[in-house]
Amino acid sequence: MSRGERAGLALALLVFLALCADTARRTSATFDEIAHVGAAYTHLAFGDYRLTPEHPPLVKNWIALPLVGGGAQFKADDDAYRMRRPWELGKRFLYRWNDADTLLWRARMMNALLGAALIAATALFARRLGGPVAFWCALPLCALHPDFLAHAPLVTTDIGAALWVLLAVMAAERLRGGLGAEELRLRRSPHGTGGGLCPAPEPDGITPARVAALGLGAGAALATKMSALVLLPVLALLALALWRAGAAPRRLAAAALATTLVAGLALWTAYGFRTTIARDAQVEAAIDWQKHVRQAPAISAPVLALRATGLLPEAWLYGFLRFYTTSGDVPAFLLGLRRDGGFPHYFLVTFGLKTPLPLLALLAAAAALAATKKLELVRGAAPFLLVPVVVFGTLTLTRGIHIGHRHLLPIYPFLLVLAALAAAALWRRGAPARLALVALLVARAADEAALHPHHLAFFNAVAGGPARGWEALVDSNVDWGQDLKALVAWQREAQVPRLKLSYFGTADAEYHGLAADFLPGYQLPRPRETTWSVSRGDVVAVSATNLQKVYVPAAAWPLMDRLRALTPRARVGYSLFVYDADFDWQAEPPAAAETEP
Repeated sequence: MSRGERAGLALALLVFLALCADTARRTSATFDEIAHVGAAYTHLAFGDYRLTPEHPPLVKNWIALPLVGGGAQFKADDDAYRMRRPWELGKRFLYRWNDADTLLWRARMMNALLGAALIAATALFARRLGGPVAFWCALPLCALHPDFLAHAPLVTTDIGAALWVLLAVMAAERLRGGLGAEELRLRRSPHGTGGGLCPAPEPDGITPARVAALGLGAGAALATKMSALVLLPVLALLALALWRAGAAPRRLAAAALATTLVAGLALWTAYGFRTTIARDAQVEAAIDWQKHVRQAPAISAPVLALRATGLLPEAWLYGFLRFYTTSGDVPAFLLGLRRDGGFPHYFLVTFGLKTPLPLLALLAAAAALAATKKLELVRGAAPFLLVPVVVFGTLTLTRGIHIGHRHLLPIYPFLLVLAALAAAALWRRGAPARLALVALLVARAADEAALHPHHLAFFNAVAGGPARGWEALVDSNVDWGQDLKALVAWQREAQVPRLKLSYFGTADAEYHGLAADFLPGYQLPRPRETTWSVSRGDVVAVSATNLQKVYVPAAAWPLMDRLRALTPRARVGYSLFVYDADFDWQAEPPAAAETEP
């Protein structure tokens, strides 16, 4: 890299981290963060994996470093910990035993560093495959990408999983041998170090260091998110591409074996080489393997066989069973319709509505340029961009849990590289194309600046922008409980002494100083008291997800219908609506308690 490239990368990462830091400070905890932060502390501090085992611990260990090292208070004798109640435990850990804002900001910034690493890796991949111009085009596309800005400043595993998947594929690409685009250009140039000659590519790029890097990337992905198992067919197809490109089968087989061993070692390391799930023998004995075995007969035999052999950590195997049995159908909302069991085209729609239009335009340009063989790309590298997108995208479409566009996040680094390659090709066409690209990037920057810190609510113009996105998608696409702090600020400014709130989220209203009575909504843990009445003149705040009736009990649906018919008094962020009730409503609470979505 040149000095200018290093400076440009540093500036892009500083801007990205500054935006993440401000978002982390200004937004309240999102739904899953409460569970992740408490579990993360117990993983790192105690080597105990009883909480949220379906989410492996690597990124959570990283996130917990400033919590454990910073002296956070934790009560290991608490009933919520003993009884494996992650949301209840997380809420006590953050809001009762510690200062939540401080702990959450520290943990969020650890994840933001992973987001910065993802941006750097994506830009460097673009440089290797397309040269410096592609690198410079990739930098703003990545640093301003709304999914990265939305999920990096959160205590979740989505960004980390995308990072490890990208690094694994980058390592696999190096196994093909050959030089990067810039090195080839310099060797071809009469002013380059090679006297204008282009050397033959390396006959075999399979080296111990590259195989080790591949194994570490794959192992880290599997130790971060169960859905990273999709990486296995991706790597198998890439191995086939390497074989067709001339790699020796024996060398590929040896590399596959070594990769498996290194990945297994990385997975064991993430679990601290522990062979049990919980340190407490009573808790360990109470873990019901058979419940999940009965629910997943198709995979139970190999999972139990692996448990018996001890080849993989027991906590990971149990987590995989839980992931498999709890990733089924849940209520979903799409384009104005609520449906139990989801929609087969859900992720196609989220991709179309939550991908920036400039990125979609550049991807279309990449396809057109590739069709005419005018897309400059290192020979043989195309499968390393296309295979991850096709496999991850296809398998994601088959998932039955339709709660967020974030499940497509692993494909975006590869799409951004493709877009950067297209932008680089257009840049070389002269001044008009360059002006158009600059205008496109300036418009992209202006969109994110106007949206900040509400990047989670990004929708493109096809969806009507963030103001109308909730009409098409809810849940973690726009409303994850993140605007509770902003609601407190609105209540003070509007001088409303008390609200009635139907909230979708887990942030603690009492901690943030919100004066409200809770209407039916969806919170974990559930509030101690819920009111089932609204009187004329009440000021009612409601989360967008509840307004679309996704998780609220059916008895409260008439209330949501009445509220949607009103003009909101205010919009708080893009996820909360405030109404002045002009009606009376009362209902009986349902007899049976709801389960988690």
